[in-house]
Amino acid sequence: MSTVRAAAPTMARDGRPLRVILVEEEQDRLESQVKAYWSMVIKPIAEQVWVDGQRFSEKTWHHHMKDLFLPARELRMPDGSIKLVQPSIARGEITVGQMAEYMTKVCAHASQDYGVIFY
Repeated sequence: MSTVRAAAPTMARDGRPLRVILVEEEQDRLESQVKAYWSMVIKPIAEQVWVDGQRFSEKTWHHHMKDLFLPARELRMPDGSIKLVQPSIARGEITVGQMAEYMTKVCAHASQDYGVIFY
């Protein structure tokens, strides 16, 4: 509530809508989170970052960040073997809380290590 109270007057004055979504932390991630991830997190990284004189696609940055911040998980197979399953932001694979934490880590890493400015 304190965040909303602090942000609302400035956003209203600037004509920027404030949208608050209340969900349980363990609910499946939201489509709005995925859209925000691609447009507000990954796109600025792909647009702003050069590594050794080269730019990389949004898809490449997505896979790189997944590897850094969404660890593979073990899945026990019927034959008793264990398979490492790639991390995913797909429906049913990550919760609202996990997605929010993941996006925070990606933004922090990109701003600290690459100087990305998020608008």
